[in-house]
Amino acid sequence: MEWYWIILIILAALFALTFTAYMTNADMKLVEKLYDSLIRYHDSKDVEEKI
Repeated sequence: MEWYWIILIILAALFALTFTAYMTNADMKLVEKLYDSLIRYHDSKDVEEKI
C-alpha cells in the first residue's frame, strides 16, 4: 500500500470522527459536564467574604 493511501485513510477517519462529534453535539456535552463539575467544586469551597 502506498503512503498516500495511508494518509488518505487517516484523514478520512479524522473527518468522520470530527463530523460525528459535530452532528451529535458531543463537544458541547463534554464542556457542559466539565462546567458542572467546576461549579460543584467552586460551590463546595469555603470562602470568607470581607465587606
